[in-house]
Amino acid sequence: MTTPKPPEAPCWRGKDVATPFVPGIPAEVPRFRSAKQLFSTMQCCTRCELALGRTQVVLGTGSVTASLMFVGEAPGEKEDAAGRPFVGNAGRLLDRLLEEVGIGRSDVFITNIVACRPPRNRTPKVKEVKAHAPWLDEQLRLVKPEVVVTLGRVALTYFVPKAKVGESRGKSRRLERNGQPFVLLPTFHPAAVLRDYEVLYPTILSDFKKIARLLK
Repeated sequence: MTTPKPPEAPCWRGKDVATPFVPGIPAEVPRFRSAKQLFSTMQCCTRCELALGRTQVVLGTGSVTASLMFVGEAPGEKEDAAGRPFVGNAGRLLDRLLEEVGIGRSDVFITNIVACRPPRNRTPKVKEVKAHAPWLDEQLRLVKPEVVVTLGRVALTYFVPKAKVGESRGKSRRLERNGQPFVLLPTFHPAAVLRDYEVLYPTILSDFKKIARLLK
């Protein structure tokens, strides 16, 4: 396995930099030896049109040896500004749920299907998900989680096309992606729970209790 070279500086990192935008970088995403290498290259990605409107790439965060990985949909405004996933209201709810079941946020790995904020927080387009897929697959390969929890429809259908969250949530299944096995547990996106808190919070909390059991 060859070691990918780090991107040459300067590169386009976001709309507030003076570096010229060059689309389609990198043309192919190689394998990386470490998450540090992966993220260094990922910060310069221009593989889809979302790169034009971002402040910065929102990288996965947490333990790179975590047994548990959360996969959301896409960064929002606060995540785009901070460069970290789930730092707004949905992130605070995620933190509460983790605390409820005795899991530390620093002990898990959190990422999204796409790493750049879609305009007006719209749903990522198919071509945008496809462009980002190699980055997500590399995170899966490097972290090697035992359990992957999908938050919302977009994340679920990345792993199980045409699946519905209402029918699949709380039901674990064994999957394999690129030769790597893991247990998939779908649940609602915290942002959806906030829109119907009284109804959905007990349900998502029951799913999080299942996560804790799967990790034992």
